[in-house]
Amino acid sequence: MTLFQLTVVAFMMALPAFAQDAAPDEPLPPATTEQLPPGGQAPVDQIPAISDVAPDGGAPDATAMKMACHFKTQCVDTKCTETSFAGKLTIISDGAGMAEAQWDDDKESLALSAQQEGAVTMAFSTGDDPVGQQILTIAANGEARFTFHKTDPISSTSYLGTCEASK
Repeated sequence: MTLFQLTVVAFMMALPAFAQDAAPDEPLPPATTEQLPPGGQAPVDQIPAISDVAPDGGAPDATAMKMACHFKTQCVDTKCTETSFAGKLTIISDGAGMAEAQWDDDKESLALSAQQEGAVTMAFSTGDDPVGQQILTIAANGEARFTFHKTDPISSTSYLGTCEASK
């Protein structure tokens, strides 16, 4: 190795020593804390959602819809009988087609994931229940099917009826 190369290597190794703070005893600037306004009073709270100011009117960011469902026919596998099963479905949509839903009837409250395309809704249970799965389908005309699939013993129970927006 030449003397020049050794000098360059020694200089490069010494650079971190030269990069130290020149004034280690100098006090740091004072820390400041900012008091935040109460909820709803921050300037950002006054900015409307993008869809609320979209030139084409935009779709709302999120919507909530409640539906009353009434089922008149119950089919266990292939045997059907009359029934009076009813419940309420609440759907909270993100405005882009995906939604969360809540089914409430006399026996249970059930969390569902939902997908909406226009006036058609399909909701399904999200739990890790190894015994079964629930699926609710609502057509644009309000016709509805609510099916419970069970694994032990394997069977299905379907309810046929209608769902309509409730007030």
